[in-house]
Amino acid sequence: MRDKGYQYVSCYYCGKLTRYDKAITLYVSPRLISPDIPDSQKPLAVLVAPKKIYVCPSCARFRGLSRKTTSRGGQDLLKKLGIEI
Repeated sequence: MRDKGYQYVSCYYCGKLTRYDKAITLYVSPRLISPDIPDSQKPLAVLVAPKKIYVCPSCARFRGLSRKTTSRGGQDLLKKLGIEI
């Protein structure tokens, strides 16, 4: 059988190589400001671009990050993890 030439990406959590079309793409924005800093010392704006990560289907199911969960209103769960979609 001939190789189809699939593109593979590594999972952010386990490092397993997964096909690009099967991987779940998420954008993670890092939290740079810790909550124990007083309001008077916090900066006005922190400009950091979100990081694009890929998650394999098994890790996504384990962590509750499947496509169905994110499209059905799992935004609260993702915000707790610091993930933007």
